[in-house]
Parts: sequence; C-alpha cells; structure tokens
Amino acid sequence: MRILAAAASIVLASLTVTAQSRQTAPPPPADAKKIVFEMQDALGMLRGLQQIDAVNRIEYWGTTGSVASQGRTANLSKFKVSINYERPGMRFDFTRDGVREIQVVADKYAWNEDAPGGKADPMPATVAERLLRLWLTPIGLAKSAEAAGDATKVVVENGKTTLIFPVGGATVRTMLNALFEPETVEARSGSTVITALYSDYGDWNDDAKADVFLPRHLVQKRGGVTEFDLTLEHTNTYNPYVIMPVPENVAKAAGR
Repeated sequence: MRILAAAASIVLASLTVTAQSRQTAPPPPADAKKIVFEMQDALGMLRGLQQIDAVNRIEYWGTTGSVASQGRTANLSKFKVSINYERPGMRFDFTRDGVREIQVVADKYAWNEDAPGGKADPMPATVAERLLRLWLTPIGLAKSAEAAGDATKVVVENGKTTLIFPVGGATVRTMLNALFEPETVEARSGSTVITALYSDYGDWNDDAKADVFLPRHLVQKRGGVTEFDLTLEHTNTYNPYVIMPVPENVAKAAGR
C-alpha cells in the first residue's frame, strides 16, 4: 500500500509540474501575416469575397489642430489632407495665423504650393520626411507592413501586439489596440525618432458611411517635439480623386 501511495504521489507531482509548466510556458509566436490581415480588416480596407485591399485614396479635414513651424507652434483655423497610396503622394493643406501653406510630396519629389495645383516651390530636402509621414498614417502602416513581407515581425510589448517592419529607411514599431488598430507608432532612422499617437477610431464620412475607420485624433512628434496635432471632423474614404502631378520646375530642380 505504501508503495502504491508513493507511486501515486510521484505521478501526481509529475502532473502538477507539467500543468504548471504549461501555464507558465510562453505562448507560441503569432503569425505576422495574420496580424497584418487583422489590422487591415479592423481599418475596413478589405472588400469583397476575396477580401482585397480596396482603399487607395483618402481625404480628411477639420478646423481644430496645431502645427510646428519655424521653431514655434501655431493653431490651425482649417486643414485638409489628401493621400494617394497607389501612386504615393500626399498634400497637406493648412491655414495658420491667416497664412495658407500647402506641403506636397509625390514619388521622389516634394514642393510647396500657393494653391492646389498652383505655383510650385521645390522642396527636395523634404522628400523622405514627407513620404514617411504618408506611410505612418494608419492605412499607410497596414500597407507597409504587408509590403514588407517576411521582414515584418510581431512581438508582444507591455501586453500589446506590436508589429515591427522597415519603411523608407526607418524601422517602425506599431503597437495595436485590442481591435488591431494602430495606436502608438515609433519610427527610427539613425538618430531621428518620430512617434505618432492615434485615438478615437470611427467612420467619419458625412454623406455615406464606408466602414473605413480612421482615428479622430492624430499627433506626430519628432524628437519629442510635436510637429502636428490634428482633430478630424470629416473624411472621404470612397477613393476620392486625388492626384499630385509633378510640376516641371520641381522635376528640373531634382535633376530629373
């Protein structure tokens, strides 16, 4: 009987250790492609039975926000952002202190305009910075993470699912919320650190809802200093007509 009892104790102890080891063992690594899919789905990018990414162009605008310029922060009276992800281009049109400024990037070119499609002032030194701003938007992040393929990794940081992937010479870490929407972003390129914070996701289309979800509040910082802080009021996520033709003088200034 004592032998049987001892054997039973050994078996029970073994089972207990096994159960504890199962409880404390780290979870298997998540599939990065699956997480990217969940992020695209959460943002409303996937359409049709084949769930294809169908969001190629968006616009959003508002009247509340601030932007840093020439070493100081100015409040905005209005802003409009137009993005083309298919032929990478972005127009950031804003008015601060009664002065209108339009920053544009398209492909390998950057310039400022006095009016959309108007007189262009070449800004070649800002190409990489403005393109990175485009890809750091929530939808841009989802597209970039998918485009990076096997270079995209997934980890858990502070209890949050985080995607790590390369974008435009920078290494990007995108922390997702419980719905797989981008929440906190960090992009490092050399000694430069850019962070973005996104919150209050929703479908902000006025006329017809598209079930494409964007954050109402967007903040971007460079080296801890806020570059812009925007609150959306309206969006158009039905692939609006968004183009940025490269002006001839801008192409010449870039030597192309």
